[in-house]
Amino acid sequence: MADLSAEGRRKAAATGAALPGGRYPITNKQDLQNAIHALGRAKGGASGRAVVKRFIIRRARALGLMDVLPDDWK
Repeated sequence: MADLSAEGRRKAAATGAALPGGRYPITNKQDLQNAIHALGRAKGGASGRAVVKRFIIRRARALGLMDVLPDDWK
């Protein structure tokens, strides 16, 4: 993920570029790829992973990077 300070993560969360609390900040292609690879570490079991996956897809769409997502996510 983006190497952000706590304040940077709060700002990313406030703008919708990260989940609440600054988790999974996605501001560019590298962040998106990192988030995809980190999905398995999401807390909350299957429902937690589903929330993170939907967020990743939403950010990919916002950044115009849908082609980066795995084929079975599209």
